[in-house]
Amino acid sequence: MAPKKKAGGDKKKKEGDEEDLSVENFWKAYKKKCVEYNCDVSKIIKGAMEKFFEEGDEIKKLHMWEELGWPGVKAIVESLIAAKYPHMVSIRLWKTYCEDEGVRILCTFLEQCSSILCLELLDNKVTYLGCEFLGKTLTPGPKCPPICILKLDHNNFGSRGLNALLKGIQSNEFLKTLSFAYCGIDAEASRGLFEMLIFSKSHLEELILTGNNLRNEGAIMVLQGVSAAKELKKIYLADNQFNEADEMLEAIKKCMTRNKNLARYDFRNNDLKDKGKCKITVNIF
Repeated sequence: MAPKKKAGGDKKKKEGDEEDLSVENFWKAYKKKCVEYNCDVSKIIKGAMEKFFEEGDEIKKLHMWEELGWPGVKAIVESLIAAKYPHMVSIRLWKTYCEDEGVRILCTFLEQCSSILCLELLDNKVTYLGCEFLGKTLTPGPKCPPICILKLDHNNFGSRGLNALLKGIQSNEFLKTLSFAYCGIDAEASRGLFEMLIFSKSHLEELILTGNNLRNEGAIMVLQGVSAAKELKKIYLADNQFNEADEMLEAIKKCMTRNKNLARYDFRNNDLKDKGKCKITVNIF
């Protein structure tokens, strides 16, 4: 398949600059990797390449929702690494089942490509080990990618996995949105979340913990961190099995009173009856 337009559209190459062949090199490497790992060529990748050859648009978003398994994901990411691919901005793998092995090779690419701002690995069978890989990659340093959106929803890595991740991201200044919905997290991770929230240079604006098991103990600790989080605007604690015990209501009240930046609280599907909600409202207003 020959390109109808040269990669990069009609832009002329500046004198002394090398021609950017990263897309073509990725495609060549990917087809070979698919043979090596005995996996099918992704229909999404094939469609993106057809668009490139017709219009010259580089692939900037790797948004996959095919069930590729870790060999299929590994074939894609190893090809990006081989091509030294510089154009990627967003990676969203939804139910590809990349597992920890896919996360491991993905972290290698994240350390190489400094343009990636969004990483979503939803429902991918990521465990503690995958969280440990991500934590090391997102630890502040010269190779830390500038990711500002990280979503790991529907991976049952629990508090052990989240604590491994938090060791790396507690002092990360890039992250603005974190989502760990339905990940089996309980109060054992609340201290790490608290320490991340109170980091003085944090730019975190949104924290999603919906559908976990924090209960009163964990939710209170998280809300203490939310109270001191300077830039946090949204906190989601829906469906976390906490109730209207006095200490729980007091933590909610203090959080709402002290953090004036918060514009959105989500406490739905917890055991907060009308009496408890009324008590919070009366104490604040």
